[in-house]
Amino acid sequence: MSASGILTRFARDFAIPFLMGKRCVIADPLGKVGLASVKHGLSILPELNDACEAQFTEAAHFSDVTPAPFDHDAATLLYAAHELFSTTHPQATSFYARTHLFAKAAAQEVNALPRTLDPSRLVTRHLVAKRMFKTTRTDVHIKWWTGNASFFGEEPPWRLTQMPNLRRVQQQRLTQPMWRLGLQGGDEELRVARQALMVAVLDASPLTRLLMAADPVQKHLGFSLLLPWKLDGKRASPLDVLESRALARAVCDSMLADGFDTAGSAVALALLQGLREGTSPQILRRAAELCTHLALLACHIEGEVPGARESRPLVAFVDGDPAALNEASRVYWAAVSATLALGQAGVLEVPVAFLGEGAAAVFQRLTRRLSHKKVAAVAEPLLRELGRRLPKPIGQLASSMSPIASSSSSSSASLGANDSGGGVADMADDIADVDTVLDIPAAPG
Repeated sequence: MSASGILTRFARDFAIPFLMGKRCVIADPLGKVGLASVKHGLSILPELNDACEAQFTEAAHFSDVTPAPFDHDAATLLYAAHELFSTTHPQATSFYARTHLFAKAAAQEVNALPRTLDPSRLVTRHLVAKRMFKTTRTDVHIKWWTGNASFFGEEPPWRLTQMPNLRRVQQQRLTQPMWRLGLQGGDEELRVARQALMVAVLDASPLTRLLMAADPVQKHLGFSLLLPWKLDGKRASPLDVLESRALARAVCDSMLADGFDTAGSAVALALLQGLREGTSPQILRRAAELCTHLALLACHIEGEVPGARESRPLVAFVDGDPAALNEASRVYWAAVSATLALGQAGVLEVPVAFLGEGAAAVFQRLTRRLSHKKVAAVAEPLLRELGRRLPKPIGQLASSMSPIASSSSSSSASLGANDSGGGVADMADDIADVDTVLDIPAAPG
């Protein structure tokens, strides 16, 4: 097929409906030859260019950042999405003896994208990458009295479903995200290649990796506070996107809308893993402050609009029994408790003073609940370790600190100059304390 034919089919059957959130049709893998056609076609085909322009409207609802033009970055990610989806078809290996090479080639192209934290380019990449992990396929499996058939991503012929009682027709529909199909189907070599492609896309789009921290896809692929590349000589992190105020607001808004306790739990668990792995203090600081900022925003929302959907996890924690929390939620609220304590000491920035009257009352209820022994059991060792790892304010900390508690609480954990802790052995002991309380395995990847 000619280059113009490849581009026309790709745009009509896949790219345009994919970008517009409609049903798309996956054809044969494009290969690197097809990638060149896609790159040139984004500005040539009017229909495809219109679909790309429509993404600017969606971006305006997401943040104040104007996306970069849909050119090289968007074309590469669209190509990667097509290659991932086309290699997930159960019959792909029947037509191509080495199907995994298509996924491997796509991963190489994605990894070759420039490493950047430019807000405009991050938004453009996110607009494409997020759709890759939200796309689903519905398979239909039919049995009748003389046989059976399966249809992957398409409807069965009308004749197969007629006279269901007489022909004993049984129909089963199964809808799954494409990323899950990519991790399950095919031989091991193909599954590994598809997994590498998905990881490459998330690494190339740190904004997507952060916003989907609690998504099931990252429970399988692994979420970490570190990215496998450096920028300006420093190891990059998904949390680096928070350097942009506009993106920071968009991230918080999105996490609040999706349930800040789930997103916060993923970040808090990654914080715990970062303490194990010796992650830089700057990244640990951002993770801790993000967890607490989400809780403070929830306090503000509940104070201004009681019963709002975004603040429901906060209300459930304050009014519920902390003993009933799952392990991830306990780590999250323990991280909030430890961060608030470090904020009082001036180690971290926690804008508690900016809370309004209504929010302050909610915050007081929160601090009393954070003193619960189930939360404190995790917060105390976490506080000690964060106190060692994070830079101290000028003059060091002169007083003892404890996780945020009510006035009746007398527990304390020394973070001052007289603290004899420190060193690898004590650090391992504190992390082991958290692991013992929660029995949390190390994060994958």
